[in-house]
Amino acid sequence: MYTSNLLPDAHQVAQAFSHAAATYDQAAGLQRIVADQLLAKSSQYHKGRVLDIGSGTGYASAQLAGSSLVDSVTGLDIAEGMLTYAKAKHSNPKLNWQLGDAQRLAEDCTDLAGRYDLVISSLAIQWCHDLSAVFSGVAHCLAESGVFYCATLGPNTLHQLKWAWAQADGYQHVNEFVPLEVLRSKLQSRFLEVEVVRENIDLKYTSVQQLTKDLKQLGASNHNRQAAKGLTGIGRVRKMVQAYETLRTEGGQLPVTYEVYYVKAKIKAKP
Repeated sequence: MYTSNLLPDAHQVAQAFSHAAATYDQAAGLQRIVADQLLAKSSQYHKGRVLDIGSGTGYASAQLAGSSLVDSVTGLDIAEGMLTYAKAKHSNPKLNWQLGDAQRLAEDCTDLAGRYDLVISSLAIQWCHDLSAVFSGVAHCLAESGVFYCATLGPNTLHQLKWAWAQADGYQHVNEFVPLEVLRSKLQSRFLEVEVVRENIDLKYTSVQQLTKDLKQLGASNHNRQAAKGLTGIGRVRKMVQAYETLRTEGGQLPVTYEVYYVKAKIKAKP
């Protein structure tokens, strides 16, 4: 049975991504790929009012604001550092930014009720403990004909790194994400029409050190509650790296897999 109790709490997430704001875009290869695909999949709904949950440095929000049919875009993020960075980087008058937790939309954003024609979220909700609260809040924000598009990560993400660490010790070093059946069930409890497309995105790295550096710059390094306390010993790190090196391809690169779920959902009729 899946449990999200190992995920970091909202304060930890906000702190990690605020600290990563300045370096995020330098390491955001996967995030750009996924955001671009999500924007392409949702392109026919780029109109009216848009809410971008987990807007980060504002990449997707800015793209959406550039659409002639979009009236306004609200970029919502739990990390104040990300919002500060986004405000400084993007100046489109259609853009506005709001500090908020995706798990508290219904409670904290009562003024957003029924306002949005499109709610979009790219690689943000995987950090949320309470997906039921997230999806309830999204439905709360959507207009009756509105559509929800999101991309999130599945449990096969970084499976090579998980395996390599398992050769070194028994601690959890890689974040765990929601299985497809759990995600689909929680979506179907709140939305009438649900489509989920699963896709593996395979990246290549020249070294394990570069991978772990990118994860740190993204604010996505290990925050699990079963992570080893304090610094990981150099001997265990060496064992992990040696194990990962056995996966190096004939082309001399190290494979890194991300399991991505692309979601499209429409709300049930409001009473």
